[in-house]
Amino acid sequence: MTIDRYEAVRELILNQKEKLGYTPEDEKLLLKLWDAYWKKTKGNLRGDAAVLTGAVLWVYSTGSYLWEKDKRWAQKSLAELLDVRGKTIGTNATEIRNVLKIQLWDDRFCRKEVSEGNPMKSMVMLPSGFILDRSMAEAKGLPFAPLQKTKEDYLYEGLDCFAEGDDKAALYRFKKALEMDDEFVDAYNGLGQVYWEDNIVKATPYFQKAYELTIRKFPSWPERLEWGVLENRQYLRAIDSLGLVFWREGKVEEAKKMFMLLLTLNPNDNQGARFVLSALYKGMTWEAYDDIDGDMEKEMKLLQEMNEKYGFWREK
Repeated sequence: MTIDRYEAVRELILNQKEKLGYTPEDEKLLLKLWDAYWKKTKGNLRGDAAVLTGAVLWVYSTGSYLWEKDKRWAQKSLAELLDVRGKTIGTNATEIRNVLKIQLWDDRFCRKEVSEGNPMKSMVMLPSGFILDRSMAEAKGLPFAPLQKTKEDYLYEGLDCFAEGDDKAALYRFKKALEMDDEFVDAYNGLGQVYWEDNIVKATPYFQKAYELTIRKFPSWPERLEWGVLENRQYLRAIDSLGLVFWREGKVEEAKKMFMLLLTLNPNDNQGARFVLSALYKGMTWEAYDDIDGDMEKEMKLLQEMNEKYGFWREK
C-alpha cells in the first residue's frame, strides 16, 4: 500500500540520525521535505523506500551544503548506507527538486544558517532594473522590489491586501510565508484574521496554531514580553486572538485569563487588553463590545467603572 511506503521512508530517515549525525533542525527539515514531496505527488512515486530515502537525504545534503564538510552526506556514502545505486538516488533527487521547485538557498528545506547566508536576500531591484544592496536603496529613499522575497515580505504584502479588502490575495501571501517557515506565528495570525469576521470556524484553527507555537516558544512565560520588541508582537497577537476566540465562544473565564496574561507580559498594554477586560467584567458579549470599540469616551468610562470594582489595571 502507498501509505506503507510513506511510513517506511519516514522511518528510514529517522533511523539514519546517529549514522549521519544530524541535528533536531535537520530532522524537522528532512521530514518536512519528504511530507511536501509525498503530498505534491499524492503518493504516486517511483522507487522503493530505500531509494526515496536516499534521494530525500541527498536533496537536503546539497541544499544545506552538508556534503562539502561531512563525507557521510556525499551521494556515494548515502548510496552505500542505504545499499542502493548512487545514480538512482541522483535521478530521484532531481525529480524531487523539479516537483517542489527547489532552488539554491531555499528557505523551506535548508538549514537556517544556510538560508540566512543567501546573498540575494540583501539585493533589490530599482524600477530602472538596476540591482543594488537593500540598505543602500533604503538609505537613499529609492523605490525597489526584492529580488527574492522573504517570509516577512509575503506577510506584509498579505496584510496590505487584507487591508484593501482583497482576501484571496491575502490568503495566498500568508500561505506563501508558511511555505517558507511553517512555524511563522504571524502568518497563522494573518490567516485567522482573514476569516475572523465571517467564519470563526475557519479562523479558530489558525489562531489555535499560532498560540500553540507561542507556548512552544515559551514553555514558561517570561517576566516581560514588551510590544516594543518587534519579534514579540506575533506572540502577543496570538494570545490576543485566542482570547477573542474564547470570548466569541462564550468562554468568558478563559478569555479573561488570556487578556490578564497580556497585561502581565506587556504592562504598557499597546493592544488595549484593559478595555477588553472591562467589557468581559461587565458581562458584555463580543458583538456588543464591537459596537463601542473605537469610541474612546465610552471605552474609558467602562474601564474606569470596571477597574474601580475589580482593580485589574494600574496605569504606569
